[in-house]
Amino acid sequence: MKLKEGDIFEFSISENSKCYGQIVRFYKKDAFSIIIFKGSYRSRPQTEELLKDKILLFGNTFDAKFYHKHWVVIDNVKSNLDKIKLPYYKIGTEPVYIQDFFDNKLRKASSEEEKLLNYKTYNAPVGFELAMKAYYKIIEWNSSYDEMLYSNVIKSIDSIENNQS
Repeated sequence: MKLKEGDIFEFSISENSKCYGQIVRFYKKDAFSIIIFKGSYRSRPQTEELLKDKILLFGNTFDAKFYHKHWVVIDNVKSNLDKIKLPYYKIGTEPVYIQDFFDNKLRKASSEEEKLLNYKTYNAPVGFELAMKAYYKIIEWNSSYDEMLYSNVIKSIDSIENNQS
């Protein structure tokens, strides 16, 4: 199984509900960044329909769910990848610095930025499934899922980019 940037995959969150994600970038051989689209579907939508869906989750993960065929690649599309904003992270403790997605240390973080940014973490693939189940109220929401919300990633990106000038 050779995963690639742009791979769109399907997984179940209940007996009759499927969700979809996409591999955005690779870090290492088996660690990569993914997005999970907001929609939940009874049957597989057309790829074009999926790509119009909003992004709900963003994060770094591993290939275990692909390896065990719980996540199944259904297509590969790269045309939308350059529109996906990539997060900034914080590194260090005293002082805290801002690091871009590609591990370049940019500058010292303000105390406001320090609160807004997260350290680069990797979530087990099941964490994304649980977050989707919680989003659709199959299970209870856990505050640890907040870090995966793409809206929070965007908020931190906007804050950093507005302070660059």
